[in-house]
Amino acid sequence: MFVGTSVGSSPTSPVPAHGPDYQSDGMIAVSERGNETGRVPCIKVLEPGWNTVRVLGVCAGMGPVLACPWGICIDTDGNVLVADWGEQHRVLLYPAQGTGWPIVNQGLSSPRGLTLLPEGQLAVSDSMHHCIKIYQYKAARA
Repeated sequence: MFVGTSVGSSPTSPVPAHGPDYQSDGMIAVSERGNETGRVPCIKVLEPGWNTVRVLGVCAGMGPVLACPWGICIDTDGNVLVADWGEQHRVLLYPAQGTGWPIVNQGLSSPRGLTLLPEGQLAVSDSMHHCIKIYQYKAARA
């Protein structure tokens, strides 16, 4: 269970832009939102030489299929977290190894930006509720 806290903002606050995120070892994650010509939305994880090493969100056998990925971040364990706001307004976690799963699937309306905070917390920009919500997504380290 993920417990969240809202940090207030006004309806005129800017919404963080979607974009790439990188890890200290040089890995980078980039969101592709798809288009009318048949390209499907996905997250591509690239190594420092710009070669694609993982494609996330396109195969149900590897975790949730993405509808409209926006905010992304990579944690220190290599897990990729994605704000997917297209249909289900959720945040997904794709582990460095194995199958992904939703970590937040209620209480969001158009999640856009993500950032990691200390103690295993995740801040999510909830654009339609005009606030930042903070979730505990993994156990805090002692």
